[in-house]
Amino acid sequence: MKKIYRKFAVLLILLASACNLDGDLQDPNQISVSGADVNLLMNAVQLDFADFFVNISGTVDPLMRMQSMTGGFRYQTAYQPQFVDFIWTAAYRNVLTNAETLIPIATSKNLTTHVAVAELLEAYTYITLVDVFGDVPQSEALKATTGNFNPKADGGEAVYDKAIALIKDARDTQLTLSGSAAGAALSRDIYYGGDRTLWTALANSLELKAQLNLSIFPSRAAGANARITALLASNLIDKADGSEDFTYKYGTATVPGGSRHPLYDQYYGATKGQAGGYINTQFMYELFKGKPDPTDPTNPAKWTNDPRWRYYFYRQVGSKTTMDLTDPKALGCTPAAPPVHYAGYPFCFFDPGFYGRDHGDASGTPPDSPFVTCWGVYPCGGRSDDNGATNSTNPSSSTTFASTTRGDGANGAGILPIYMGFFTDFVKAEIQERTSPGSGLAQLHIAITNSITSVKAFAAAKKQALATQVPTTTVKYLLAIDYQYGVATRKMDIVGKEFYVACWGNGVEAYNLYRRTSAPKNLQPTIQTGPGPWLRSMTYPAVYVNLNSNAKQKDYTVTNKVFWDGNSDQLN
Repeated sequence: MKKIYRKFAVLLILLASACNLDGDLQDPNQISVSGADVNLLMNAVQLDFADFFVNISGTVDPLMRMQSMTGGFRYQTAYQPQFVDFIWTAAYRNVLTNAETLIPIATSKNLTTHVAVAELLEAYTYITLVDVFGDVPQSEALKATTGNFNPKADGGEAVYDKAIALIKDARDTQLTLSGSAAGAALSRDIYYGGDRTLWTALANSLELKAQLNLSIFPSRAAGANARITALLASNLIDKADGSEDFTYKYGTATVPGGSRHPLYDQYYGATKGQAGGYINTQFMYELFKGKPDPTDPTNPAKWTNDPRWRYYFYRQVGSKTTMDLTDPKALGCTPAAPPVHYAGYPFCFFDPGFYGRDHGDASGTPPDSPFVTCWGVYPCGGRSDDNGATNSTNPSSSTTFASTTRGDGANGAGILPIYMGFFTDFVKAEIQERTSPGSGLAQLHIAITNSITSVKAFAAAKKQALATQVPTTTVKYLLAIDYQYGVATRKMDIVGKEFYVACWGNGVEAYNLYRRTSAPKNLQPTIQTGPGPWLRSMTYPAVYVNLNSNAKQKDYTVTNKVFWDGNSDQLN
């Protein structure tokens, strides 16, 4: 009888172990969510976030005449739904899905820095989706495991509130803990090296960025302004030495996969003279033309160049004459025949050697790769425009106006300027000018000085400091700013223009700035008349409207503003 009981007990044990269906039915080729490596997930979130930023920034900056809009002559054809699919995918399939997967795992392991970082990157992503697209899915997003494949779009204001709640939890709960209560450190952190103080500074700066937009939305203005006052007294990204800057840093490796800044890869090919893409003609012209000399403001010959242009751009040729002699078919436009409505605007090409493309020029691409003006050392890790001075990292390219090639300059070791310390300085100037018109000049001086210093320091760190071609001094440039500010009827136009120039490499901040302040004024019009409404929000992606039964495409015969855009000015 004892043997029977013993055999029965063994049978029960075998049956109990055999009936562990969760374990038995788990696909050995699939990693369970609970078993995921939280550090690898964190690495994926951070890398995916950089991809999201570079894609969305590069999509909106042609609207701001930074890169040229070449996808169509009209806004609606230049921004067709399929053209923005990759932004949606980068946000929802990558950043947000991985962040939402990471947070509960990290919470269960008391990894509070991991949780905070994931929340902040998720918050930035949602805020930026709203800034660019307007109403987007949030409350029902990422619910495919529950069978919801058609999430409805939430109002932009509600998504903003969710993002601010994420920021608050990251800053006021997760990052306030210390010692064992904070849990293990975030050791694999490509942004801030696990420094919780710097992540707190980003949290405050990110909320400041959101509240600045909310402050022009009438029903939220009072609360937003109160929060702005509090945030300005908090730990922000605002150090002049750049030690707090929120940037993604690229490397110089070719394999595996390539680690250089994507704009460097675009303009500095493996073979000499293979640059691709176009910088907007007006943006280059504004920096090179510069600002009036206060002692002789009507004499353009004495105008003051922007001290940053030789770091922002690199010219491959020195004049149109040189270009014509090299290849007379290379110029894809006729400088002497500008459109009638371009009076007062640059067109096609201007000397000495600046060649980009005008706003909305969707004509074919001529054989102009060896001649287009390229991105410089800041922020993509290219060359400073040394105009024949020795290139410190590639002596073979020391000839005057050499065509670009891989290895030039900083070899692609650039950055994504997601949030720079001098951004906060410009935000302060904007706030001062908004609350007390005419009071922002001193703060504007600080912002411009810190921007110029930061750009020069970045170039020097990449061995791209200018030795023979010394740019305009900051002091001289500020004197020109003083003159412009003094004669301006609306001082915000000067503040906004300077913020815009400092945003080079960050189309998102420029896009938001323009809708908030209407600055900069007098942007270059499209090359053809009748382009349709300027996009105050982006068309929805095809992957959203075609695959989601609850999605509806926007009507682009009318203006589509995001919820916070209460600016009544017509923008173009």
